[in-house]
Amino acid sequence: SKTVHYRECLKNHAASIGGHSLDGCGEFMPCGEEGTMEALKCAACDCHRNFHKREVEGEPLVCD
Repeated sequence: SKTVHYRECLKNHAASIGGHSLDGCGEFMPCGEEGTMEALKCAACDCHRNFHKREVEGEPLVCD
């Protein structure tokens, strides 16, 4: 199985006002134990894990 890491938060906190602002969270830290709903929320920035850049070990990085 491949190891998955979630890195910096990419959520645009200023999207509602037409701007672009990231909060600076550098790496996903789960709020709870693996397998719980809390594990999908970042303790550092309070965003869902899907807003964080996903890196899979052994796969090439995709650039935008």
